[in-house]
This record gives sequence, structure tokens and C-alpha cells, in this order.
Amino acid sequence: MGKLTALVGLLVVAVAIAQQPTPCKLPPAFQSRASVYDHDRNQLDRFLIAYDEVNHRKVLFEEQLVVIPGRRFFEFLTFNNENLMYTVNLREKTCTKSVPRPWRDYGIPPDATFELEYTMGGPGESFMVQDWSDRIPLKKTETWFGSFTLTNCYPVSQVTIDRENLTETSTTMFYDFVTGLPDPDIFIPPPECNNATWSEPPYYPKL
Repeated sequence: MGKLTALVGLLVVAVAIAQQPTPCKLPPAFQSRASVYDHDRNQLDRFLIAYDEVNHRKVLFEEQLVVIPGRRFFEFLTFNNENLMYTVNLREKTCTKSVPRPWRDYGIPPDATFELEYTMGGPGESFMVQDWSDRIPLKKTETWFGSFTLTNCYPVSQVTIDRENLTETSTTMFYDFVTGLPDPDIFIPPPECNNATWSEPPYYPKL
């Protein structure tokens, strides 16, 4: 009887594992907008994003929704395969170059832990979402948490947490997705970057 009970228990566990969702695959190239709350700078930044996973390229255009006297706005062109990032001051039309942060994939890590599936919205206007994290049960608390649409695997929101320095935490909301890159020339640096000098950027966008 004991062996039978153990066998049934193993079968239940196997079925439960088999029913666990697997991470969906983010579109390899897309354009979207995002709102990023930087906990360190205590500031909300809005960007237009062009994302190319295959070539490890990103372009971030800082968007101005409210006129703030004296505030500077930037365009960040990141080429991780070349270990290079251009920062363009959109007001002054100047450009500097620097070493980028390590590449950050916007998709779900292949070893991520499934957290929850639910409906976002309400009757007549809703879509399915899955939550994933890099948590390892009983071993590691999460330092990344992301929500993705079930149909097309678009990121809805992501939180990155630095457990050693919580001010490095950032919260991102994604919206206005376009699959593919409507303007492939968006990755071409503007002319002012032809003579760019090396300099640290005013800040590294946490995207």
C-alpha cells in the first residue's frame, strides 16, 4: 500500500509539472513605448523604444509630455555587440559615446518560474496575462518580475530589483506595440555622432 501511495504521489507531481506553462517567446524585433520609474533618481521617464534582440541593439528616445524648463532630453543608441552606446542631447544636438550596460533582454528567461495567469481588464475589454519571475523556490528570491500577454508574448510590465542596493530598482510599463521595425534606419546614429567623444552619460536608462 505504501509503494502504491508513493507511486500515485509521483504521478500527481509529474502531471502537475507537465501542466506548467512554458515561457513564451518575445517578438525578436519591435517598437513600443515605455514608462520607467527609476527608484534611484525618483523620476518617471518615458521612451519610444526600438528593440532588436538578434543584433543586440536598442534605441531609446526620451519623450517630453510636459514642458519642464531647463530639462534636457536624450536619445540613447545602444549596440551591445560593439560594446558601444551613443548619447545624443536632443536640445543641444551634441553626441557622446560610452560603454553600455550589459544587454538586457526584454523576454522571459528560459529558466523563469511561472507565477500566475489571469485576465486583465473586464467584460468586453480584456486579455490574458502571465506573470513570471527569476525566483527559485526555496533557494532564491526574485530580482526580476515580468508580466506578458498570453497571445503574442508582449511585455506588459517588468520590475528589476537589486537586493544589495534597492535604489537600483526600476519599474517599467510597456504599451503601443508595433511588431517589427517600421523604420530600420532608426539605428543609424545622427551626424553629430560622427565626431563623438568618450564621456559618461548623464544617466543610464534602466531599460
